[in-house]
Amino acid sequence: MPEGWELVREKLETGDVVLSALPEGAVIERKTPSDMAGCIGANRERFERELKRGRYVGKLIVVIEGTLADVCAASRGISHNAIRGTLAAWTLRYCSFVFCGSQREAADFSFRFLAAQVRDAERMAKAISLPAVPPHLPAMKKPVAGILA
Repeated sequence: MPEGWELVREKLETGDVVLSALPEGAVIERKTPSDMAGCIGANRERFERELKRGRYVGKLIVVIEGTLADVCAASRGISHNAIRGTLAAWTLRYCSFVFCGSQREAADFSFRFLAAQVRDAERMAKAISLPAVPPHLPAMKKPVAGILA
């Protein structure tokens, strides 16, 4: 884990992993292949409710610790076409599904996803702290509600 990052375990309403400073920013839902197969099958209604809640966060992604073939192999009684069709529809309606191949690759991808959110937040903070008047324009005198008028 990078210096300055701390792991805190607590129950989240949506997802499994977030940045504690930006809990409604980027949200990661982690799934094993068998979990994902269950979400497409027996637990479909519950998982779709979670995906719908994900509409209210900045960015939700589902990170799968395996391949699409692993999910298909873990499914019992669900055709591979139904799995692919469901994932395509959910991707269109709700969020991205990222197949990482392994638990280690999923952890690495998740870290990079959250680190990108930190970099974006830092860029936005830096942009906000720029001078209110570009250097090539004359300075205005009276600020009104924090905005130069």
